[in-house]
Amino acid sequence: MLFILTQRWFGQIPLEKRLRKHFKTILVVLILLVAIASLFIHPFGNVKTVSRSSNRQLLSGTQIDPAVFNIMQRSCQNCHSEETAWPWYSYIAPVSWLVEQDVRDGRSHFNMSRWSEYNRDDRIQILSGIGTRVRNKSMPLPKYLLLHRDAKLNDAEIDLVYQWTRAERKRLKSGAGSTQQSAPRQVKTSLATN
Repeated sequence: MLFILTQRWFGQIPLEKRLRKHFKTILVVLILLVAIASLFIHPFGNVKTVSRSSNRQLLSGTQIDPAVFNIMQRSCQNCHSEETAWPWYSYIAPVSWLVEQDVRDGRSHFNMSRWSEYNRDDRIQILSGIGTRVRNKSMPLPKYLLLHRDAKLNDAEIDLVYQWTRAERKRLKSGAGSTQQSAPRQVKTSLATN
């Protein structure tokens, strides 16, 4: 009896037509499974949990003009702090993995939320890198600017950030900055350039 029913339902319809008929349903189910799985898979570490638990002040201990601070918040904080604003696409794989990797890499080069943890020499080195990369227009990254056009710096903003990095380095070198004597943190010598 089962054989007759199966033959009746499926035997008369070629396999190709059956697949076409259910293709949309199969595709939707696969997309949903990938989307749900992407919420739990983080090949570069779950950097989003750090952001949710952080309440540190950005660049604490620096002398920074409010205009420069606003530029840094707008153009740098999403990758270089624990105050990242996670857009909707950062929750869907494989895009989420790329975003998380960029944020993890950015924080490993320089983290504005942990500025007070860097010693004087590390701060000087980081400020030098910021000034150079902003002036050469390699930061913010061009691929970041594709989706975040408001992060693009105009020439006046580039000059403001560059002049601030020079002034802050000079202040730190003169000894006016924090002379924190903690063990040097391992800081990468260049900010992310990919």
